[in-house]
Amino acid sequence: MINVKEEIIKNSDPKYKEFHKNIVPGIEDFYGVRMPVLRNISKQIINDDWRSFLEQPVTCYEETMIRSQIIAGAKMNIDERLELSRMFMPEINNWAICDNFCGDWKVNNKDKEKLWNYCLELIETDDEFMMRVSAVMMLCHFLDNEYIDNVLSLMSTKYHPGYYYKMGAAWTLSFAYIKFPEKTETFIFADTLDDEIRNKSIQKICDSFRVENNDKERLKKKKKELMR
Repeated sequence: MINVKEEIIKNSDPKYKEFHKNIVPGIEDFYGVRMPVLRNISKQIINDDWRSFLEQPVTCYEETMIRSQIIAGAKMNIDERLELSRMFMPEINNWAICDNFCGDWKVNNKDKEKLWNYCLELIETDDEFMMRVSAVMMLCHFLDNEYIDNVLSLMSTKYHPGYYYKMGAAWTLSFAYIKFPEKTETFIFADTLDDEIRNKSIQKICDSFRVENNDKERLKKKKKELMR
């Protein structure tokens, strides 16, 4: 197996380190390795003995990101991926690890119900980042005809005061609007939705090039009327 820490140190980029630290607050033991390099390292480990790598202690942010990519993408059955995901949850303490993990997570259609049940488990934890994982998993894997009503219901009724959960929920609702505009608009203006999530959802929708200007103006108008 490659020497992961050696590869991380060799590929450190001071300028990227400063940039990434500014957009991902709170990360420590960070060398500043760009994502394509980390993905290449992950791919090499996945093609080798990735289970042994996961047994090793984590010493830096980059190793945590590599662990997320392995757990999410290595070849294994759904039950093992879910078990490893549960063990990995305490290591997710920023939006970057969360969002990359959710986007990389591989699931077949026949196993989606198990992943959905895991999302329900996470959103009931009252933990900011576990709830964000649930929201972003829904964005990545469940914005379809079968699950959309349940996704919208959860995003508009599950509350946590943490900024990163709220932004994850808003991100999910903004993508839901692109795919299911009428349904999503109803939930965005429901009495049960947190005001900050609503406002951020509308902002993200209005920033999208995939939404017509007249729809953006209608959403802004309804938001102003609601705030009176």
